[in-house]
Amino acid sequence: MHRYAKRQTFRMWIRIRRFVMHSILHADDPPHPLALGVAIGLFVTFTPTIGLQMLLVMFLAWALRANKVVGIPIVWLSNPATFVPIYLPCYQVGRLIMGSEPKGRDWWRSLHHPPEGFVNKTEFYWTSIWEIIGPLTVGCLVVASIVAVLGYCLAYSMIYTYRMKRFGSATPPGA
Repeated sequence: MHRYAKRQTFRMWIRIRRFVMHSILHADDPPHPLALGVAIGLFVTFTPTIGLQMLLVMFLAWALRANKVVGIPIVWLSNPATFVPIYLPCYQVGRLIMGSEPKGRDWWRSLHHPPEGFVNKTEFYWTSIWEIIGPLTVGCLVVASIVAVLGYCLAYSMIYTYRMKRFGSATPPGA
């Protein structure tokens, strides 16, 4: 690995550690709202709601009385550089659950030759898009649920353990 790439990777891990230490572990909330904020952020990260993710985190955090601040940076994990590593496995899971076949080159080529007429083209594209969106949505909801539950358990455990060692209680002093 190139020296610049190593330095950037190291800096990224420093930023992540700093975020976890200062934004999550030292926040004035009890462990449950913080861990729930993490879980909501993870859940929304794995849903195909690109462009609405921060609003969705804010709404869900408000509705579930979770910490709003910790969930928002987590959805930034979902960005153009991570779309394929996030959404391809979700699509595969959804495809397995729904029992659909993977799309081959012929299917993708058929998108270049839609039928004539506005109504026929519209129906063709909506049908074709649903063949991808259906399994993607199902897979995203399954994977997002699993990741959110695991994230909640891990975050709660980390916050509780850290605070018990540091402060002797689950809530920091002054909260």
